[in-house]
Amino acid sequence: MDRRISCRGDNYLRTLLIQGARSCLQQAKLANPQTASAEQIWITSLASRLPFGKVLVAIANKHARQLWAMLRRGEDYDSEAWLQHPMVQRSRKKAFAA
Repeated sequence: MDRRISCRGDNYLRTLLIQGARSCLQQAKLANPQTASAEQIWITSLASRLPFGKVLVAIANKHARQLWAMLRRGEDYDSEAWLQHPMVQRSRKKAFAA
């Protein structure tokens, strides 16, 4: 599988996504671990394993996929939507059963 950053698509949109990723990375590093969001926890764990540039591209890619899903479904942004994911629901049931 080819892992290079492609130059397809709108240059300006890619620039905005990368700039937004920089901002999210900076905020995730400054966030208090007890009050960090799920995405901030994901970003900090990713930043501890990967180089800076790859982290930015991963965050921008995640944001692009989130934007595409919201536009496709005609939904507004919901920061708590990840709680409705079936895997989260399954792990919560196991936690309560124990």
